[in-house]
Amino acid sequence: MLAAAVHLEMGAGMARRDVLVVGAGPAGSLAAREIARLGGSVLLVDRAEFPRWKVCGACLSAGALEVLESVGLGEIPGALRAEPLETLVLSAGKRRVRLPLHGARAVSRSAFDRALLDAACESGVEFWSGARAQLGATDLEYRHVHVSRESERVEVRARVVLDATGLGRGLTPARGENGTVRAGSRIGLGAVLSDSTYPVAPGDLHMVVAPAGYVGLVRDESGDLNVAAAVDPSALHGTRPDRVITSILSSCGLEPPRGSVVSAWQGTPALTRSPAEVAGERLFRLGDASGYVEPFTGEGMCWAMSSAVAVAPLALAGADHWEASLTAAWSAHHAAALRTARRLCRVLTPALRRPWLVQGALATLQVVPGLATPFVRRAARPPETSLAYSA
Repeated sequence: MLAAAVHLEMGAGMARRDVLVVGAGPAGSLAAREIARLGGSVLLVDRAEFPRWKVCGACLSAGALEVLESVGLGEIPGALRAEPLETLVLSAGKRRVRLPLHGARAVSRSAFDRALLDAACESGVEFWSGARAQLGATDLEYRHVHVSRESERVEVRARVVLDATGLGRGLTPARGENGTVRAGSRIGLGAVLSDSTYPVAPGDLHMVVAPAGYVGLVRDESGDLNVAAAVDPSALHGTRPDRVITSILSSCGLEPPRGSVVSAWQGTPALTRSPAEVAGERLFRLGDASGYVEPFTGEGMCWAMSSAVAVAPLALAGADHWEASLTAAWSAHHAAALRTARRLCRVLTPALRRPWLVQGALATLQVVPGLATPFVRRAARPPETSLAYSA
């Protein structure tokens, strides 16, 4: 019935909703679900067909699990058989140290994103896959968005639009401003491999640091090996992604994985970036679309879902009655909620470009591993999700 309803409405060439959410990753799907649960009519669109895989470390931190519990979705990791993570293995040069992890789990993005999308649809959200969106103008009541799907083009009139499109250009007008990329930003690489013999045990998260970048390796719920890296763009000149990964692993005395490819190598745009604005007229950006830093601590999904929970009541208030103070409220909340959360990543980013510094830190941790405990606990803490706003 959903497919038929979508077809008839799209055939009419126009749709109206309280909220349009563009992007069905963790931020978009969870925000759509929360708004629908609060009583709003929500249309969620994504240009991909699901299930789909994305470059990601595949880790749900303790903070991410806490966010899921807070919205009644705490059963999802268990239902997906997400692998509990108990040990962080850090390697740089000839140094290697094992540190305890607390409460994290590993799960493939294809399974996790699909579970959140299903939860959104079960709460009354309409979903259009294979749909590309372009931001249009605003009038007194709506933000206009042009959505193309197959051979049809629909003008969606939404009282509020959420940009959850992730890294990259973002949801902008045809020639709109798409923000800035930090100089020297690394890019992401990733793949999923079937290699049961590779020495990464279930429950271990390996992080390997080298001059060209760093690589994370973890086994997901199926036992496959998820490989995700942040590398200097120059390292890819004239070579393939798998060879860059091999070079980084080899610098620490590790062999490359040799299993068959389950999900092919993909890349991302520059990782450290900020949008031109995190909020505009009848528009909020959330998740990776609201800005991103290199995710060595594995907090990307936690940040995304925290922002989804926070924006839901604000979006619903804007759908009821839009005023400029909503833009200011979201901008202020975004800055305050993620300032501390992303500070650790900003401190680590320059250090990771100095492997000798990392090796020195590992040498110290080999002697006194407890020194890492405050950092591990801080990385696992979710950002503040409550938002103070009064009309």
